[in-house]
Amino acid sequence: MKITLAGSPGSGKSTLRKLLAEHYGLKTKGTGDFMRELSCKHGYSDITQFLIEYVSVHPEVDHQVDEEQRLYGVQNDNFVLDAHLGFHFVPDSIRICLVCNLKESAQRILADKNRTTEAATTISASMLASQKRRDTMRNNFLSLYEVDIDDPSNFDLRLDTTNLSATQVFEHVTAFIDTQTSK
Repeated sequence: MKITLAGSPGSGKSTLRKLLAEHYGLKTKGTGDFMRELSCKHGYSDITQFLIEYVSVHPEVDHQVDEEQRLYGVQNDNFVLDAHLGFHFVPDSIRICLVCNLKESAQRILADKNRTTEAATTISASMLASQKRRDTMRNNFLSLYEVDIDDPSNFDLRLDTTNLSATQVFEHVTAFIDTQTSK
């Protein structure tokens, strides 16, 4: 089983990735983790600033990350891939998109003490950073691949997590996956 997760910052992708991997006995991979590592290597402490200032003018970074996920999808089975373009580069996956309103996602991001590459310290700053990050990624992917990460037709399931707990998101998604895999 191949599952790809996409969606807005703070929508619950990383949490869901871990829960799905544990539940189905899958390997995990997250391109966001790799991008955060790259941002630090290039001297950026904030992932949004890295995407806007560096990645936007260095498309080779996106190409490197995207080729890595494409190869991962070809060479592996039984995984959950948390990647904004996973649905595009692993087309034979169950393609899931999580969305969340900006205020709720900002609150989640600020509450997550494991996020060390986010510079925002207030709800409004986090909302602005998340919107800039999402807009930058969308523009970059449209420019590089003519793929719109906001087009719902790219996904098998699109779920708004704004008012859902992690458990509720997990239950919705596993119910959907189970119906897809029992066909």
